Amino acid sequence: MRLASFLISVAVAAAAFPAGPLGATGLYTDLFSFFSPSDSTRALVVIRQSECDLGTRRASLLTGDLLIRPRPRFAIRIGLQFPAIRDHAGIRYGAGDLMLHATARIAGDSARASGLFARADARIPTGSDALRPFSDASFEAEGGLEARFAARALAVRAAGIYTLSVANRQTADFANGGHFTLAASIAAVFPAAGSLGISAFLVRYDNGEERNMCALSLGRELSPQLLFELSGAAETGSAGSRVFDSCLSVSFAYRFPPRPPAPRSDSTEP
Repeated sequence: MRLASFLISVAVAAAAFPAGPLGATGLYTDLFSFFSPSDSTRALVVIRQSECDLGTRRASLLTGDLLIRPRPRFAIRIGLQFPAIRDHAGIRYGAGDLMLHATARIAGDSARASGLFARADARIPTGSDALRPFSDASFEAEGGLEARFAARALAVRAAGIYTLSVANRQTADFANGGHFTLAASIAAVFPAAGSLGISAFLVRYDNGEERNMCALSLGRELSPQLLFELSGAAETGSAGSRVFDSCLSVSFAYRFPPRPPAPRSDSTEP
């Protein structure tokens, strides 16, 4: 019932957005991996399949992420996207841009559930500009701060980062340049039922354009190593400032090493 309700809500939200030509302000932002897992996992492999409505076009996006923690204070994530875009001219597909992400704990607990973190990201132009908005022949670098707070079953995170685009672009259907992103996330974890999270993003470009995005995710731990997540996202605002109308995503993550099982209520272990 919960899964059915979630799917119905995503469908209603997607139907509420106006149809018609859709211009892209900036490149696609991977909302679903923006807030990387904050537990003590040493390595995490994530495979995600997303279906996005781009107005007059539709896109299927296969994403592969590798998250590793070489040091207790540091985490590195490497991601690569494989988009396939369908429109009146046919289907274009290929490898998208390579995404690099690093996080360093400045202050907070060693479990990385609470504290202050420095973020640094880079988009390496390995894809073709024919696959916009998922890739473009320009380099981007960004940096900022992220705060995390966890209390019992509730986790709150907020981040502010600035992105510098080396090659500012302005065409009839594509505009990209330096921009500031403000993001916030709140998630509730239920040991027997999974997790429910909601994220909101505000992106403001140096030229005054804005993008507003929100994402809703429902997660489930299938085993100490295997995780499942179903997510939906939407962008609001004018057609000229959105990259996509709506997006539905399914992902599986494999954790190394597995999370230690929680002690049973009748256990004598401390």
